[in-house]
Amino acid sequence: MLRVIYYPWILLPYPVRKVVTAAGIWSFLLLRRLKRTDRRTDATPVKKLFTLSFWGVPRVDAAAYTLTVDGTVGRPLRLSLDELKALPQVERPVTLDCVGGSRNNFVMTGVSFATLIERAQPGPDAQIAVFHCADGYFTSYPVEDLVHAEAFMAYAVNGEEMSVHGYPLRLALPGRYGYKWAKWVVRVELVPGPSLGYWEKRGLPDRARVGDIW
Repeated sequence: MLRVIYYPWILLPYPVRKVVTAAGIWSFLLLRRLKRTDRRTDATPVKKLFTLSFWGVPRVDAAAYTLTVDGTVGRPLRLSLDELKALPQVERPVTLDCVGGSRNNFVMTGVSFATLIERAQPGPDAQIAVFHCADGYFTSYPVEDLVHAEAFMAYAVNGEEMSVHGYPLRLALPGRYGYKWAKWVVRVELVPGPSLGYWEKRGLPDRARVGDIW
């Protein structure tokens, strides 16, 4: 279904695509209000958790998995999943809103982005974090905003290790659309900026705060 929508959409000239995208997001936001999805705070049952994976779910060997943190840092990191789990743990209820109007409320467990980046000793010009994923996807966000939003790198959803939801590691970024919640993250690269992500280059809002249409 995603590909059926994607191919005619991507063929549109970029200015037209942005207008069409903004109109589509606005329509979904209106529908959310009519259906009162934006007021839903109850926990989403595991069987009803939604996930969108345009390229499918990659096979990631958790035993061999490593996360690389590099770029404009003083101390590049290469951490196994066990080493990530040994860091101070964050367990937090979060709300994940899809740009298409769906909503998940669940509990995620992981390690604070601020804690992780602090260990890498970011340079003074490390403005943007680029998240590279096992399926080839990538997205980015300002480092300062990630810290302010209390973003974290999650390895469990409702206490479970679910590959369709990004296991071994995904970004949890409260208050932002789901395409910013990078799944199967294998590398966090700090760059001076700016740097647009995959969907942002194609017309989706870069700031991606829930409610943004442009």
